[in-house]
Amino acid sequence: MSETFDIVVAGGGHNGLVAACYLQKAGLKVCVVEKNDKVGGGVMTRELTVPGFKHDVCSVAHTLLQANPLLRNDELELKSKFGLKYINPDKMTAIFYDDGTTLEFYTDLERTCQAIAKFSAKDAEAYRRFNHQVFQNLDMMVMGMFHSPPSASTQAVMMEQSAVGQDLMRTQAMSAWDVICEWFENDKVKIALARYASEAMMNPFNNGTGFGFYIILPFMHRYGVGIPVGGSGAFADALRTCLESHGGVVRTSAPVKQMRMQGSKVTGVVLESGEEIVATRAVISTMHVKQVFPDMVPGASLPEGFEPRIRGLKHNSFQPFNLHLALHEAPQYKVGPAVDDFFWVERSHSNWEDFARAFSDLEFGIPRRDFIAYVMQDVYDKTRAPDGKRVLNMYAFAPYNVKGGPQKWDEIGKEVAHGFLDDLRKLTTNMSDDNIIGFSWMTPLDIERHNNAMIGADILHFGSYNWQIGGNRPAPGYGQYKSPVDGLYMAGASTHPGGGVTASSGRNVARVLMEEFNMDFDKLVDA
Repeated sequence: MSETFDIVVAGGGHNGLVAACYLQKAGLKVCVVEKNDKVGGGVMTRELTVPGFKHDVCSVAHTLLQANPLLRNDELELKSKFGLKYINPDKMTAIFYDDGTTLEFYTDLERTCQAIAKFSAKDAEAYRRFNHQVFQNLDMMVMGMFHSPPSASTQAVMMEQSAVGQDLMRTQAMSAWDVICEWFENDKVKIALARYASEAMMNPFNNGTGFGFYIILPFMHRYGVGIPVGGSGAFADALRTCLESHGGVVRTSAPVKQMRMQGSKVTGVVLESGEEIVATRAVISTMHVKQVFPDMVPGASLPEGFEPRIRGLKHNSFQPFNLHLALHEAPQYKVGPAVDDFFWVERSHSNWEDFARAFSDLEFGIPRRDFIAYVMQDVYDKTRAPDGKRVLNMYAFAPYNVKGGPQKWDEIGKEVAHGFLDDLRKLTTNMSDDNIIGFSWMTPLDIERHNNAMIGADILHFGSYNWQIGGNRPAPGYGQYKSPVDGLYMAGASTHPGGGVTASSGRNVARVLMEEFNMDFDKLVDA
């Protein structure tokens, strides 16, 4: 027995759901198949400690999504009809250094400049100038996120035509640290800015990481933080409800074994159970490209050079180690009230050499406890915990390829997790056992097991280095969402604009398919 649809989406992450919603709303018959028992992928909320406490499994804020027309224009009625809500607090990030000083970042640019001025008046003015410079080009760059990218060669020709474009090309090739050093002088300010750049899961001292720093803070000042009410999974839940309300189908606990092949054409998916689901018009994969090519397309003839490019994709420098606590009361930090009411609180180095050395250790497989953020969305979203209780997510950097191999995490995971907890106890006055209701953690290996599209626990699939972005993602010639195999299209973190919660590739691949089917995408979203 097999079911037949116009479109089958392999992978129920947010990009797959977004694509499915647009296509189903356009009148096509769509089915989404997902390995896990619920949809969302990296956009998922579960009760990981005790019942009643909502913990985000991966993403904790949807900053980049805030600029997407999907949300800004409510194209799928997720806000007006399906209950999706976001909070954008002014207090973004508070950093406390190992010498007890603090630096605060606000949505409001001027308040942030005032905070930076505590360390350097010159850097405060430089930060103001830097953001205003990026603001002049931000709309253009944001627009590029929500359309199919040109080929790398076409983009290079376009960028070469202006001083702004030439400067962007140079920025993309540089390290984030070098870009920062061109603008700023104070070590603590530079370290704080480099930590923002490192949230792309790349060592900010490596070349090819400059663009990650260039855009992120101006983006946040323009569009806000984007805390989803009810947990990160509220976005996926709204998408599923939207899809099903239009008649679409979602199949969970349905891992894909391979693509259904008819000669060299993809005509559906084959589940691990042996069941086949037929797609008469197209299959969209949001899985990692390394999962799909070549093993999931048996008999397909791949173009020369394609497989080596996929095998050679460079992964990110480090991976997450997530910890989740259910608490009676919020942590009270010894640095004092300066960090209160920030949903993201970060500890940091004061010395840039120690900062750089810690990143190098991670790249050599040595676990460190230097990079840790304490995330409490329930400062603003009271739905995360029962009345009077609190939820804390701890988000740290760790090496997947730890000394002894990834399986070593099963042996050392508990020790490392409790090390992070011990550090929190030392930084606070109230994190005794009496305050902790529940505690759980996910090592990089656990994260890979939970979502096998995150090969090597790489939550962004592979690094957004300058040679792996835009029309080169995942490979030159295949950056416009159409794979080299007939009938198979690509979306998700392996495609432009990369990982993170953007919904861009899901919306973009839906547009590509509708154009191929002679359907009017603009009319659909304006309806």
